[in-house]
Amino acid sequence: MKKLYTFMNYFIGVLIMVATVLLFINIILRYFFGANMSWTEEFVRYSMIWITFLGMATCFHKGIHFSIDILIKSVSIEKEKWLQLLINIISIIFVSMLIYFGLQITIFNYHSGQVTPSLGLDIFWIYLAIPVGGALSILHLISNTINLFKNKNAEYK
Repeated sequence: MKKLYTFMNYFIGVLIMVATVLLFINIILRYFFGANMSWTEEFVRYSMIWITFLGMATCFHKGIHFSIDILIKSVSIEKEKWLQLLINIISIIFVSMLIYFGLQITIFNYHSGQVTPSLGLDIFWIYLAIPVGGALSILHLISNTINLFKNKNAEYK
């Protein structure tokens, strides 16, 4: 699980760095040379979609979703574990629905044969971020739920 988490974080980092460099180069080309790389905007947009859904899984792994943290810190220590369990169950249900509908959209787009305008990439690769991010999120939620009961006095992480 640690290797998966590390790979996911490196992948997110690489996407952010590549998107930043491409945007910077495109700005320089546009303002100083009057040229433009039309595909960079599309690449950055689709990278942000992948970053968002993989980032969701990273947040579930670390237990750092803002609203969940506020809710957990507002109850007594005795109730914290049970509240965290309830939050994990609700999150698993929500993410399961996200995976189900994300897969339906991905399969539909796979069969449609639609491609992106500039990159010529099959559009289903973009929509695949939804079920992949969801599946990784569920893995982390299940792992965190198991760890919640293994370590009675351990903080959620």
